[in-house]
Amino acid sequence: MCGRFDRHSSLADFAHAIDGLRVAESEELPPSYNVAPSQRALVVRNTPEGRVASALVWGLIPSWVKDSKKNRPINARSETVNERPMFRRPFRTQRCLVLCNGYYEWQKQATGPKQPYYLQCPGATPFALAGLWERNDHLDAEPLETFCILTTTASAAVDCIHHRMPIRLSRDAHADWLDSTVCDVEFLSQLMASADNDWMFYPVSRYVNSPRNDSSRCPERLRGFERP
Repeated sequence: MCGRFDRHSSLADFAHAIDGLRVAESEELPPSYNVAPSQRALVVRNTPEGRVASALVWGLIPSWVKDSKKNRPINARSETVNERPMFRRPFRTQRCLVLCNGYYEWQKQATGPKQPYYLQCPGATPFALAGLWERNDHLDAEPLETFCILTTTASAAVDCIHHRMPIRLSRDAHADWLDSTVCDVEFLSQLMASADNDWMFYPVSRYVNSPRNDSSRCPERLRGFERP
């Protein structure tokens, strides 16, 4: 799964990872080294102005929800995304790219608390995760735009940490993923299946466990830790 992530690079840096990203027209957010559910994060969508980044709330709220207490999923399983009513429409027409430098995952230990790890793209370059977005006009006076991140079975490289991982789309897949006219389920499933599976990872301090902690200390390598 993906329950916390890091996005600290500038939009100019992400423009090297996402073709056609219009930096000048995009919304800015301060860097966050520990993005948590219910917080705002930058996602890229196709708009009349082009490929633009906007700040959306993490935790998907479908357009038809009128009860604020309804579950707000932060992840959607790629294997069943087209079967779930909550995800079916955005999967076909409202896909986005979630800007990311790395994400955190917690590994179960033989004894004691879970150990957090930081996972990033080889070369530590910025990348984009596959996401879905929605707009809800019922819960607030202003329209509320939200998103979730798609996950899949973990690759052999990282299943020692967790059995699920977010989908990191290849650069070649970005255009089709963002194109709302591309709605063939089989083709979209192929895009997700062809996602990049190589990750670098290392242990980090439990400082990251609290979403109140948001500094460059979060993704720092934990020294002296030996994997069991």
